[in-house]
Amino acid sequence: MANSVCLSKLKILHEFSARLKSPGGADVMLRHLKYNGMIGYGAGSQVRHSSFRSSPQFGHIDDHPPVEIAKNPPEWKFVERLLGPATVPAPKAQAHYPSGWRPQQIDAAQRDYFIARTRNHMIPVYLESKFRGSKKVTVVRKIEGDIWKLEEELRGVIEKAAGRKIISRINEMSGQIEFTGAYVNIITEYLMDKGY
Repeated sequence: MANSVCLSKLKILHEFSARLKSPGGADVMLRHLKYNGMIGYGAGSQVRHSSFRSSPQFGHIDDHPPVEIAKNPPEWKFVERLLGPATVPAPKAQAHYPSGWRPQQIDAAQRDYFIARTRNHMIPVYLESKFRGSKKVTVVRKIEGDIWKLEEELRGVIEKAAGRKIISRINEMSGQIEFTGAYVNIITEYLMDKGY
């Protein structure tokens, strides 16, 4: 490394020898050496540019060392081992799951309405906070089919559990139902019991 740096300095010195003889040539050479990191603080260290625009141009491809591109190098198996799966794997079929999770029944798509599972195989029921957390809204998403019938059933279940009337809002275009209040567990349990 030191020899190559010395050789590059000698080449530059040889190029500027003619300029040295001219008036002000030494100053030009000194500025060039400092600018390129040949002398002074950080000499021989790598220059790091702050952005793409301030970095030097790539130049011709022959000026750079050759690079070997391998389609499937033998070391790749160690990298693949660390990568996660591209998709969430399907859960293994069991009679009972420790978390209480239940898979969707096969005949759920043939009913009046259908609620698709998320990519993590969960029921799409979410709790949202509005007005800086002062209002809780339970949202059921990914609904297809008769959304009005589902809203009527869910409102009846929630009102029975809460013991009061609740406010709901249906968005037929996006397939969502919103209920004012925190009823995620009640809705999720009801939909799982129905096989969704």
